[in-house]
Order: sequence, then C-alpha cells, then structure tokens
Amino acid sequence: MRWRLASVPALGLALVSLLTAPAGASPAGRGWTSFEVVAGTRILAAASKDASPTGDLLTVVIEGDGNAHDRKGQPSVDPTPRDPLGFRIAQAWPQGPVAWLGRPCQYVKDPACTPSDWTTGRYSQSAIAASSLAIDDLKRRSGATRLRLVGWSGGGTMAALVAARRTDVAVLVTLAAPLDLAAWADWHGASPLSGSLDPAAAVIAPGVVQVHVLGRFDQVVPPALGEAAARRLGGTVLVWREKHTCCWARRTERLLALAQPAQ
Repeated sequence: MRWRLASVPALGLALVSLLTAPAGASPAGRGWTSFEVVAGTRILAAASKDASPTGDLLTVVIEGDGNAHDRKGQPSVDPTPRDPLGFRIAQAWPQGPVAWLGRPCQYVKDPACTPSDWTTGRYSQSAIAASSLAIDDLKRRSGATRLRLVGWSGGGTMAALVAARRTDVAVLVTLAAPLDLAAWADWHGASPLSGSLDPAAAVIAPGVVQVHVLGRFDQVVPPALGEAAARRLGGTVLVWREKHTCCWARRTERLLALAQPAQ
C-alpha cells in the first residue's frame, strides 16, 4: 500500500502502528497453550485455553493487523504485534471453549511470507482460505460443531470474510473493524488494498447473529467509516465510548450477552 504521508495520521499506518516482537514469540500467557497450525501451504499461530470447558460453540478470536507498516509508511519487516489486543480479548472471554488465531506471518517463521501478506493482500482470497483452514483445525481440537467468530480491528474484517464462506458460524462479532476498505483507505489518504476482498460486499447467512461495535473516539476506524457497511452486513450495529485500542478486553461480559446464537 502506498501512503501519502502528509495526510495520514500516525495511527492509520497499520490500523494500529505497533512495535514488533520477534517472529515466533508466543502470545500465550498463563493458562494458555500456543501452537502452530498448518493451513494448506501456510503456517498460522494459534493458542487455546488450558482446561477449556467443552461445549458445542467454540469462540475464536482473530488477531488484528499488527504492524503492517512502519512510521514512514513502508511495509514492515515483521507484522507481529508486541501487544496482541486480540489475544487479550480471548484471554478475557468469559464463557465456553475459546481459542485465538493469529494472522498470516504473525508469530511464525513461514518461508512463504511476503510483504503483501500484511499490506495489500492482508484480506486476500488466500489469506481468508488459510484462516478458515486454521479455524477448521481449532474446531476439531475443541470438539465443537459451531463457531462464534470475534475479531478486533483488521481481525474483525477477516472474521466477516471468513464467516461469509462458512456454514458453521453461529455468531459474528466485529470490534473497531474497517468493514468498508475503500472508504477507510480513502479517509487515510492511502491507495486501495488492491489484493484484498472487500468485506462490504460479503454475504453473511441470514441465521448468523451479528454484532458490530465501533468506537466513538476511534481515530483509526471512525464510526462514520464503518456504520453503513456494518448495517449492510446485517445484525446489531453499536457505537460505544471506546478508542481503537481501549478497552475492548474489558467489555467481554457485555459482548457475550449480545453475542448469543439464535435458538
């Protein structure tokens, strides 16, 4: 992605411009086990809660974009986030079996990685397919039959795109997600993500419960950029008094109450 730097807010460089951790560093903390999932020809980082309760519905939290660009607007060397907010949301999820899924090239040494995986092609057909295959693996490990997909920031965009291609998703939750990529890129003065699919055009099955939450004080994905696309996807659209990076992990009880599958 080429950025016109004079007009791009610092936070817009990578949805959140975070420092990187060394590739392969585990995001898992106490009570969690991290592992790698082979997803077709790709490798994705994942983690699951130790002694996670069994249940029919597995919650999978998908990580955000991480450090896609440096502060000069150039593709970063490693998209791994130092502060994986998606993982912190997974840690805080209050009920049922839960797992976390990283994005391509985060936390892993995958020889297939190229900068397009975390820039123009971060939501490409191949990235969506790899994420979906990894979710198949997480689902098998848990023994669940249905999914609740939760994604923060770019992870919400990926969750919507994955949900559109699956028949086992019961609930979709997006948090501070850029669901209209063209409008988001234009607002940040960026060239389009030419290698990515647009979630605004995704078709989610009618039976999927959807909850899309935006942050009133979000300067990375302002509500005005996402509300219309979220309403096109369907479900409940809310604007909470949040910033882009705060305080979604503290809202999991409230989110869980909204994100219950249809009976």
